[in-house]
Amino acid sequence: MDNQPACQHVEVAVPVPLDRTFTYRHVPDANGMPARVGDLVEVPFGRRRVLGLVVGAAAAAPGVREVDGVRLKDVRRVLDAAYRIEGERRRLADWLASYYMLPLGEVVPLFHPPQPGTRARGGLAELPAYPAVDRPDITLSPHQEAAVAAGRAHLAAGRFAAMLLHGVTGSGKTEVYLTLIEAALAAGRGAVFLLPEIALTPQTLARIASRFGPRVAAIHSGLSAGQRCGVHEAAARGGIDVVVGPRSALFVPIRDPGIIVVDEEHESSYKQDEKPRYHARHAALVRGREAGALVVLGSATPDLESMHNAREGRFELWELPERMGGELPPVEIVDLRGTGAVEGFTPALTEAMTATLDAGRQVILFYNRRGFARVLQCPDCGEVVMCPNCDIGLTYHLRPRRLLCHYCAFTRPVPEACPTCDAGEVRPSGGGTEKIELHLQGHFPAARILRLDRDTTTRRGSHREILAAFAAGEADILVGTQMVAKGHHFPGVGLVGVLAADDGLGLPDFRAAERSFQLLTQVAGRAGRAGAGRVVFQTWQPEHPVIAAAADHDYARFLADELPARMALGYPPERRLLRLGITGRRLGDTEAAAGRLAAALRGSFTRPALTILGPAPAVFPRLHDRYRFQILIKGALRSGEKAWLVGVMADLKAGFRGVDVSHDVDPVTVY
Repeated sequence: MDNQPACQHVEVAVPVPLDRTFTYRHVPDANGMPARVGDLVEVPFGRRRVLGLVVGAAAAAPGVREVDGVRLKDVRRVLDAAYRIEGERRRLADWLASYYMLPLGEVVPLFHPPQPGTRARGGLAELPAYPAVDRPDITLSPHQEAAVAAGRAHLAAGRFAAMLLHGVTGSGKTEVYLTLIEAALAAGRGAVFLLPEIALTPQTLARIASRFGPRVAAIHSGLSAGQRCGVHEAAARGGIDVVVGPRSALFVPIRDPGIIVVDEEHESSYKQDEKPRYHARHAALVRGREAGALVVLGSATPDLESMHNAREGRFELWELPERMGGELPPVEIVDLRGTGAVEGFTPALTEAMTATLDAGRQVILFYNRRGFARVLQCPDCGEVVMCPNCDIGLTYHLRPRRLLCHYCAFTRPVPEACPTCDAGEVRPSGGGTEKIELHLQGHFPAARILRLDRDTTTRRGSHREILAAFAAGEADILVGTQMVAKGHHFPGVGLVGVLAADDGLGLPDFRAAERSFQLLTQVAGRAGRAGAGRVVFQTWQPEHPVIAAAADHDYARFLADELPARMALGYPPERRLLRLGITGRRLGDTEAAAGRLAAALRGSFTRPALTILGPAPAVFPRLHDRYRFQILIKGALRSGEKAWLVGVMADLKAGFRGVDVSHDVDPVTVY
């Protein structure tokens, strides 16, 4: 202790949108250790206390309380060493800040639980308990064996490598992951297993825990603060070998990760909506590179950018073309035109449901809109009841009976008369999962029905309960939004019905076709996982190439159609994309700010490799009572250009009161 400094001046990166650090004074108490680079510290910032990262520390005389005329504030506490950010995790943090054009302090919260150091009752960090399942006796197929052999070779070499595992639904991708994790653990290294949804965690975790024992844990927002801290601390101290979960699992301090798995790597949920807007797939590749780990990306419908990387030799591509234990289910395309559909159900789909239920098997129905009706519309003037905060029609919900904005959460009672012309009663137009459920209750009165959407999963654990009940055979029909398509394994499902297969094709987004193909292929893959199955696509566009390719489970055909078109237009993967969002409460100021920013960009970004599109009103031009404009930049910015742009955005916000400017690197959507 005699050699420890009595006082330190520490440089701290704090989570604020300022690209600088702040100097604090740290005086260790009698039992305290000095702060070191990488420590997480609690410091006062304005009237708040925030957690920041120590990026520099130097001994100082105890009496020195000012630097450059500024009185230094004291560090409140240095957190436990389990929360230290160093090594490959620190290098990942630096990369995130640089690539996504953010101050280092704004990415630091990714690397620790929201309330680090929280203990469960009794004073001990709490680790959640997981159900065990019997390990199945599985013989790998030749295609699985080839992928495993390649992965084992990379693990033995101890160098970074990226593998793209393209396997049809039910082809045994998870078994490849687990076999490679087993090899990594045998070499004394750890593993990270990323999933796109919290709801997929329990079934995956049970399978992993049965294979690798108690040194496996999950981390996600559904756990208590004490549980999340317990997982984090146990990993940092070497008590956990495998961590499973959504995006947040990537940042857990697993010691010496040897393999990182990104399951369903195409899922847009890997991209965080709010700042810091990072993509976990890209971040996983960077952590793998920094740790010398094997990164395995898996999907039945790989992201076009991932497949392009494989074709360019950046990733190794391994195919699993055969479904384990059976064939892919046949898909029937049903033309909605002139078929006499009742409440969205064609006779073909209704008959298929009847036959499936009579055979004692289960049905999944997919419709990607929640609520009872899309809007309420006046039959006299044609106006719909609008949200006062957004340029969006309010969705009609039956239970409770109300109108709700799915963007700003504004709600109001159902009006007795048209708010525009005051004549007549407004009527429901369009459908939703709630309306489908009501129709099913009348048409299949003996069937047990569950609904899975955002409205039925507001309570903690309800998502898991609904899926578990359906998996256990406690319901005959599961109707839901895209939640039902997310990699679930339901052996009892004999039929999947898609009520509007072309619903996403008309979205004004360059990824609309890709997302539609992925969603249709994934939801179709829920059928026939144990025994025969079938799928019905109802559509107004039966000849559409996306519908046809999904019906044939033909990723190669979709890729051959879509990738050249994407490349010709200069969208990813041909070029990088940066989206700038300009929002404000006053239309004139917002539009003027967007115009000024676009002019500045065109004046400075003159390289042929960069293209500026816009400004233009966003697809939804007003949300949350804020007008929205956007600018797209095609092409990769250099470091100097990034720094210039960050400064210009800050100046613009300062020059236009009430106007905000945000940026999204590699956006997954442009609306």
